Amino acid sequence: MKAKRIPTSLCIIALLCSAEASAESSLKNSIKLAAITSSETGRTGLGVQFDFKDIALGFVNFNARGTYAFDDEIRSQDLMHFGLDAELVTIGDCYEVPADTGHGPIAIPPGQIPGTPDDTGPRSQCPLGSWKIKSELSYETDQDFTNKNTVAGLTAAWAMPEARESHVFRQFYSLLDLVPSLIRSATGRPDANRLLLESPVVSLTIGQVDPQEDEVREQLLGKLDHYYRSAAEVSLTTPIAKFDGRDVILAYDYRYFRELDAEQAVKDAKLHRSRLIQLSLRMPSDNERGYAFIGYSSGRLPFGIDDEVLKVGWNYQL
Repeated sequence: MKAKRIPTSLCIIALLCSAEASAESSLKNSIKLAAITSSETGRTGLGVQFDFKDIALGFVNFNARGTYAFDDEIRSQDLMHFGLDAELVTIGDCYEVPADTGHGPIAIPPGQIPGTPDDTGPRSQCPLGSWKIKSELSYETDQDFTNKNTVAGLTAAWAMPEARESHVFRQFYSLLDLVPSLIRSATGRPDANRLLLESPVVSLTIGQVDPQEDEVREQLLGKLDHYYRSAAEVSLTTPIAKFDGRDVILAYDYRYFRELDAEQAVKDAKLHRSRLIQLSLRMPSDNERGYAFIGYSSGRLPFGIDDEVLKVGWNYQL
């Protein structure tokens, strides 16, 4: 195993993110320390996975996400992303109280309408969920900081409605939750037949990628011109069992990248697209800020190598 020193810039970014995230106390940011086993190389090493979301910096938000493996041979998720985004448009963020208060509709969060049964949900003016459209400027690099991109683009994030808020999506969610519901029944979890799937989140991105350094691409093309790339991500969670009175959560995440109108040399090298499927089991914990997890992934991210990876570690919420 080749020893590596963590770049000073990465340490500074991590410390700043941790300090700001802790100050916000949002618990939506996380750092994972894990033992990572690669099927491709047969090697096991330590790694750190970080995910910081929507840290407010004035009128823009800062996001950071990636995996840093201490073994150079473990590289399927070899993509670290640091970005600034600004929200441009929100579509569908609207709910009404069904009772006449004499002062017109009152905007309140879903599920908080007095007298509304839990199984029916609030009357929603937006039964198709809500969209957020954001502009983003980001910096991408591999874990050695040798291959680098800057990306400018637009992202549309779709928060799909809860099943109780939309009959349109109830059957679709039931299909997604079919296998987890069978697992719940097999493990004897109470309410095994109820629809317990959390609302999926879908994001679509299109952007212009400007390679700053990309050794493989430069070897293939002899140049580093900008190109356009689309990306998509789907994530969802659902409980599958109970352990010591607490839920064991199954989390699923799928990421896909595709270069638009890629040159033939890039296609022949199969570098014009990449995808990564991730599954993880989140074990219950008495610690509100952390939990143990077991994860599996298949595929690769840009800059990465196609691989199957097993992770076992601890997730700390910030």
